[in-house]
Amino acid sequence: MRFPVLLAALSIFFGVYSANAESDADQCKFVGQIDKADEGIAACDLIVKNSKTSAQDRAAALSNRCGWWWAKKDADRALTDCNESIRANRNDATAYLNRGNVYLSKSDADHALADFNEALRLDPKNAWAYAERGNLYKNKGDADHALADLNESIRLDPAYALAHFSRGDLYRRMGDLARAMTDMNDTIKLDPNYALAYFTRGRLSFMLGNGPAAVEDFTKAIKLDADDATAYFTRGVAYYVIGGRTADAEADFRKTAELNPKDAYAALWRELAERRNNVPSHLAEAAKNLDMTVWPAPVIRLFLGELNPEQTFAAAFDTDPQIKAAQTCEANFYSGEFALLKKNKKEAQRLLKLAAGNCPPSFIESTAAVAELIPLK
Repeated sequence: MRFPVLLAALSIFFGVYSANAESDADQCKFVGQIDKADEGIAACDLIVKNSKTSAQDRAAALSNRCGWWWAKKDADRALTDCNESIRANRNDATAYLNRGNVYLSKSDADHALADFNEALRLDPKNAWAYAERGNLYKNKGDADHALADLNESIRLDPAYALAHFSRGDLYRRMGDLARAMTDMNDTIKLDPNYALAYFTRGRLSFMLGNGPAAVEDFTKAIKLDADDATAYFTRGVAYYVIGGRTADAEADFRKTAELNPKDAYAALWRELAERRNNVPSHLAEAAKNLDMTVWPAPVIRLFLGELNPEQTFAAAFDTDPQIKAAQTCEANFYSGEFALLKKNKKEAQRLLKLAAGNCPPSFIESTAAVAELIPLK
């Protein structure tokens, strides 16, 4: 009787071991959710350290742990794990994808591109790899290659929300707002909890002149990510320009400043809202936390009474034509707002028209200038 009992006991033991191993593998698998990172790393640790783990499974666990460390913004630990994973198994496309993302976080685009290319060589039908390489091309300003890769990613996996988002953001940068909006709508249908997609769709609505829709999407983005200072700031601008919501705008700019005290633009827009609301200014206090040696410090000095508009425009000059154009755009807009607060309607119209006509469409000052001109006609 003892032998069968021993077999039964062993079967129970190995059954429990097998179930635990399977659970660890599931938890170790990198899915990109930062709130699961510690749990994922702990599970990967168990697999990597277990003497019963096969070489291939250990390599996969190292690749996954690399991804989790990358999600936690620990690029050095991530790179160590990915390198070890690739040394153990040079045929795993996922390890190259994870390492490519780590290289991107270290601003090493060349090595990242090489890893994404290798991942696609190993797995030519990998939608994730096409999306990652497409994003890299997008950020390098190579729109043609980016669009080709993102289109292929979506062709391979039409339900891949990230690829739709990335293509929509690319269309936004290209100025094709209608296609950008279509892709953002598809992204949100596929992933209703994608905060950045709501934020980006809100920006598109704002650029298209639909302030209420923009506010609605920014609010959804904030509910999903309550610590996103940019979402509060952009919603504040939308509140400011749609009319009748200046107090809400002021509250959002105040929250932005709490989350990021060094944001000069949050300080500027809070000043605009406070002046329009006839409440005490906090600009002098905010300026103590700002770098007053770089742009837009001259604009802040304008509102503090330390510079006049002519001096502010002179400070916008730069030998780089692109920097000069951007700073001149902002000088026009904020000087126009300054004139508006001073009840100089004619000068405000002139400057806001210059901002509306010359600011790049992606600048928030461009859309705000257009909105501010409507009641001045």
